[in-house]
Amino acid sequence: FGSSSQNLRRPRRRAVRRPPSTVAIRAARPRGPPPEEAEGLRPAATMGGACGHAGTAAISACSHILVTDTDLHSPVRSPFTSQLVGAGPPEKPRPQGPQLALRVVYAPLPVDASQGSRPSPFADGDEVAVASLEGVHSWEPLGWRRDRCVSGWQGWPEGSFARPRRFLGARVIASDGAGGFEEHLCMFQIGVSPKDRNLETCTVIVNDARDAAAYAHRFNVHMAQALGQDADPDEVPGIKVIAPVVCEVLGSAVPDVASAGETVILTPYSAPEVHKFVFEGREDFLELPQAFFHYVAWASGGREFVCDLQGHEDEEGVALVDPAILRDPGAKLTMGDVLSVATGMQGPDSGGPSEDRFNAWHPKCGQACRSFDPQRRSANVVRRHCGLSAPSCGVNVGG
Repeated sequence: FGSSSQNLRRPRRRAVRRPPSTVAIRAARPRGPPPEEAEGLRPAATMGGACGHAGTAAISACSHILVTDTDLHSPVRSPFTSQLVGAGPPEKPRPQGPQLALRVVYAPLPVDASQGSRPSPFADGDEVAVASLEGVHSWEPLGWRRDRCVSGWQGWPEGSFARPRRFLGARVIASDGAGGFEEHLCMFQIGVSPKDRNLETCTVIVNDARDAAAYAHRFNVHMAQALGQDADPDEVPGIKVIAPVVCEVLGSAVPDVASAGETVILTPYSAPEVHKFVFEGREDFLELPQAFFHYVAWASGGREFVCDLQGHEDEEGVALVDPAILRDPGAKLTMGDVLSVATGMQGPDSGGPSEDRFNAWHPKCGQACRSFDPQRRSANVVRRHCGLSAPSCGVNVGG
């Protein structure tokens, strides 16, 4: 990209002070026999995977590594923001032992390394324990998408995007595969409405991340090739989607957060903040995520936008969390919808990709965009409302 190519090469690794996402935990067994049941937890669920036992074990066994002698009324330091939280008497006594027992029921992204994703430490069938949950104020931007959908701000469509969700910081305990335990700092996502705490809703959200990661893989390969044959992919910053998994709640000590049988989403995320990179078009311009948004529109022929790009930037590039895919709804339209276009009586915005949305969310291009779409033609893709060209559907829209 001429003089800017050096800016897209990843600098040599340097020491970065950031909270780790995985911490080893010494699996020391407490003295005395295990209690019959962890206080406040219902129902007693099997947690063989999380507790590291060969067979099944009651989730109460996990309380041995989670319960501490810390005064429950004293402030503790948040692992996400390093700030003291919980000072003073809590509104409710916090239950001892694990807060939630979860089983992974859907993990669509591969656990091995990918050019487009940062893999999850959790796989299908894994059982884990949530040791603690906390609200992270600096993650508030995660909810802006739903707020905009409800208000119709900047052309955000309604539908599944508008379903409000709650995001909490979670300390998750899982087996390390060697008889011990690991602690993972995660983003815990759950529907505000109980009707949205089901497998179908969570699968749609996770599949958006899966599809965004597939595009990110292609984008990163293209960027490495565009920089020259001598470009080492490990030296080129890229876009990585942090892989989420869908979990079923096996047991809960915090029914005001989630109950047994409900479905939630876990994403490894330890950054103290969430930044918007591509959202409404008024964000500080960062070339890599802006070029990625443009690339997806270009690669899909205007049929899909990967939108609400958010997360954090580090020495490896840009890590995205909870991206959304805006898809062309043409395949779901009826012949009446097609005829409304032909007669000039088109109804309201269909909620799919459009030139207006492209220009609003990606108001300008950088050098990276010009490597695949130098004329910015993606902004001018005009598709029929039905997704077909006029000769294909037989409707004359030329007047």
